[in-house]
Amino acid sequence: MNNLLSPWVCPSCQSPLFLKKSIWSCENNHSFDLAKEGYVNLLLAQNKNSKAPGDNKQMVNGRRAFLESGLYQPLAQTITGMFKLHLCPSESEDNIKIFDAGCGEGYYLNWLAENLTMQVEEGALPILYSGIDISKFAIQKAAKQYKKQQFAVASTFNLPVSSASQDGVLQIFAPSSEQEIHRVLKDKGIWVVINPAGEHLQQFKYALYDSPTQHQAKTLEPVGFVLKQQFNLNFELELADKNQVENLLMMTPYYWSATEEKRQQLITYVREVTADFDIRVYVKQLV
Repeated sequence: MNNLLSPWVCPSCQSPLFLKKSIWSCENNHSFDLAKEGYVNLLLAQNKNSKAPGDNKQMVNGRRAFLESGLYQPLAQTITGMFKLHLCPSESEDNIKIFDAGCGEGYYLNWLAENLTMQVEEGALPILYSGIDISKFAIQKAAKQYKKQQFAVASTFNLPVSSASQDGVLQIFAPSSEQEIHRVLKDKGIWVVINPAGEHLQQFKYALYDSPTQHQAKTLEPVGFVLKQQFNLNFELELADKNQVENLLMMTPYYWSATEEKRQQLITYVREVTADFDIRVYVKQLV
């Protein structure tokens, strides 16, 4: 890897990290091994809230199987459209940087890498993609399959990238610090945020709970950002079999909060569900 294009900074001292002989290190001699899959673990022990934070292997495998079925492709296409519409690369830059804060097993970041092009007068600008997730299992999965992007284990509340370094940040169903997002974005950089909207997977809730409530989209007015666009993406899913239902269910907190009996009833009988996403695009403003 060309060190000039290294996306990472040291989580201990925030100095740039450089890769040499499978070791990422900074000028202060903090070092982090490059894993065989191609990712680096930048989650410091004191920042872990458990021994293995984030999604477990079962959840990650379920997500990979579901997303590769293509049923959430309308969301992936919409995300690509939002970046193409709102991303404004600087004329002085020779590349574009897009960062996924909570990338999971890498599906959406790879979709962007395969489908997004940005044209300037001289032609298409190269786009550099990097992503982090607090789940080691997810990042292992991402790095093993998607070799064109850079992946690291890290917290969305302590992003291991330089200030004002990113043209765009993607965040899907992941918690974060809006101050951290603001820090890493360039001026006029965009923040694409995806959260569940009111009808998202409502059939699951009806099957699992006696008194289900509609999800309330968060009212987010982050300091230092202007809301550029907001809309709902709503579409129906036809689930082919029990495995597909269970894989989708494992992507939700419902899988772990419902009783085993309710889960099995849902997996056996539910085949049609609603996907409903709240999509917002913010633009960074200097404060």
